[in-house]
Amino acid sequence: MTKILSLVFVSALALNAQAADKDAKYYTLAKVKMTDVTEQYAAKNHQLAQAGLYEDCNANQAPNNVKPFDNTVPGISLDPIDQANIILDKIVNLGKKVWALVETGRPVVNITTYTANALPAGLQCWSDLAGWQIPQSKVYRVQYENAYGMNVVDFAYRVTFTAGGNLNGHGKFLTNATIAPADLNVSWGFNITANAEVPSVFNMGTKEDPVAGMQMLMKWNIKTVMSHVEQAETFYVGGDNTMKHLE
Repeated sequence: MTKILSLVFVSALALNAQAADKDAKYYTLAKVKMTDVTEQYAAKNHQLAQAGLYEDCNANQAPNNVKPFDNTVPGISLDPIDQANIILDKIVNLGKKVWALVETGRPVVNITTYTANALPAGLQCWSDLAGWQIPQSKVYRVQYENAYGMNVVDFAYRVTFTAGGNLNGHGKFLTNATIAPADLNVSWGFNITANAEVPSVFNMGTKEDPVAGMQMLMKWNIKTVMSHVEQAETFYVGGDNTMKHLE
């Protein structure tokens, strides 16, 4: 009888070990892949460009009647007092510097209201500049597989910005730069959080004709009972309508 009980006990331990091994494989992140899927989201990107994806004004002031999509609008002459207070070659961010994209596995509501900009110091609102170009947008997809080869975390995020704003024909600035979730699918037992950051804005041009530059970070971490992964991707966007993924 004792031998039978011992065999049953040993069998139970073996089954528990197998189950634990299976659970460990399920919760272990083994592979990650990041791809540019902008073309797959072309229709949505076009809709966002037409809608504008704009805050009224990053400085929380009412904009004037300048339409950011109208490249024919001539340079705006500010009154002498405002003009005197503007330092054309000193680039500042009047918008957000850090914002959450995903919390506890779910996209943050109203994420499109969080934007950054790179404007001349002393300017009160991006709409006081003319010559804004059509918004540019790139979408990247990140996929994580567990030790079984299952796709357990799959999310896409969109990097968008609007460039080209100038003051009386001088400078090329940035506005409404943002990173926002495009799609998110997470398997049970996996938790993801993600944040966007704009650590710096700077002048890539000259004092007379500054070209705004902006560094943007997409940062996320994924947690399970077996794994903890942190990752960040860096992007550069410029007032001359350029964007680079810095690998």
